[in-house]
Amino acid sequence: MNLTHKALLLTAGILGSSIVNASSAGVSLTNDTVKGDINLNMGAFGVNGGVTHNDDKNTSTAHIGVTVEDSDTSGPLQAGIGIRLYAIDANSEQNDDLSVALALGGWYRYTLPEANRVSIYGSVYYSPQVLSISNLDHMYTYEFRAEYMTMRNARAFIRYGKTVTVYEDDSRKEIDKGLSIGATVDF
Repeated sequence: MNLTHKALLLTAGILGSSIVNASSAGVSLTNDTVKGDINLNMGAFGVNGGVTHNDDKNTSTAHIGVTVEDSDTSGPLQAGIGIRLYAIDANSEQNDDLSVALALGGWYRYTLPEANRVSIYGSVYYSPQVLSISNLDHMYTYEFRAEYMTMRNARAFIRYGKTVTVYEDDSRKEIDKGLSIGATVDF
């Protein structure tokens, strides 16, 4: 087992052990990709982390971040802005090293007032060259979800997302691209 797999398993273990204190935890799946996320809600800010692994392309990413969040959840729009530290194992011939990036971005969720079980969620994070370490030039990731509240504390969703890494030699790698299904649970 190489160092990258050990680091990802350690990250998953830490995130998994803290899920008891999580405000929300979610997972999304395709035939080739699994993505897990947690968010610890601390009132006006949140601490989040997640892991993505694509078995077909043999790529993995992990992140941990902090967001300043809207503490008033009574309205239809909720939002947060923050930073995430990404560790990226793109596993390509040109760029075999583990890359690290500090990304800036945020998320939003809009719940339709006429259909309060339906919401739209989106997030985007971008890391410019100045915040990218190793042979990474820049990276960005985004996702959009159509969510349906199945229970008071659970949402099912259809997700479209993409994570793109661009390296100093102008090679690109799309790590997590396409549609997936998933669910989140609030604690």
